[in-house]
Amino acid sequence: MFCLIFLIPLLASCASAPAPNNKQPAAANVQETPLPCWKNEFCRANSYPENEWYLGFAEDTISNKTNVTEFRGVLEQQARGKIAESMRMEVYSQKEMETKGELRSGDGLNSETINRIFAETVKVNAAAVLVNTFTDSYQDVNRKKIYAFAAVRKADLAGYYEQIIQMNLSEAEHNIAIAKLSEAKKNIESTVQYRTLLLIVDAKTGLERSQNERANELLKEIAAVKAGAAVSAKAFFVAGTDIIVPGLQAILHDNGIRITENQKEADYILKIDANVCNIRSNNSIHYANACVKVILTNAKTNVNEVVASITGPKEGGSSAENVGEKALRSAALDVWAKVKTQILGDL
Repeated sequence: MFCLIFLIPLLASCASAPAPNNKQPAAANVQETPLPCWKNEFCRANSYPENEWYLGFAEDTISNKTNVTEFRGVLEQQARGKIAESMRMEVYSQKEMETKGELRSGDGLNSETINRIFAETVKVNAAAVLVNTFTDSYQDVNRKKIYAFAAVRKADLAGYYEQIIQMNLSEAEHNIAIAKLSEAKKNIESTVQYRTLLLIVDAKTGLERSQNERANELLKEIAAVKAGAAVSAKAFFVAGTDIIVPGLQAILHDNGIRITENQKEADYILKIDANVCNIRSNNSIHYANACVKVILTNAKTNVNEVVASITGPKEGGSSAENVGEKALRSAALDVWAKVKTQILGDL
């Protein structure tokens, strides 16, 4: 009995002792917010298909001294910037020649203007191109990181750009009606950036929605009004390379400029000397440019008001002879660009 009495407390003591445990306590798994959908690739693909949305991401590590609220804002802005950057790259690398070609008009914006505005479009910042953009951020406490996400629907961007274009072209029409031609031209130029972006975000109907034809018709109207007021009394004589001369005469006529076949009656003489240059071949395809010297002379003062050398657009084709003719013919637009301001004045 003596042994039994002391044995029972001993067994009870052993039974109440905790079992040995070599595992460390698990770290606290506390998240500031539930995991958002955009952090999951499958969920993101279903909620934000890339054919309908532009997406941007940013992430960075935080320290104990980081102001989390401010840091979230910085990363969300970076995510928006990633969208703008992807749009700029799309404009620049995939659509450059197409958009420039769609926006070019022989009677409206010349090559230099298109190139300048196109460059401005490529450099455009996120605030100017992104509207109705959704942004969000998520803090992973365990990893000490913050993730940021931005998304904007392409259809929303297209609608916004279309609205801006409509508003500015309507303002241009109003300014033409009250003879504020400089303001009207600025209105139209301000749409080029948005017309370019619209072609990018809406590949199917962007060209139609961009009102490119309407913009060019307004530019022609400005040129006609200005030409009628400024040069209707002046006569121009065009001489030089046969292939370019008819094209230039047609452009002058379309801008309301009087052309004379008698050099003695002319107030101005526009002389063109051109030849085919930079001829090269790639297998059966031939390429060439037109190298042109342009001289615009005031016949009354015998002063050369414009003297310029230009290289026209590169043309290609299966025949070297036809390519040369095409190169000379297409150079007429660039010649007009050189003399337009002097003839019409600064619109």
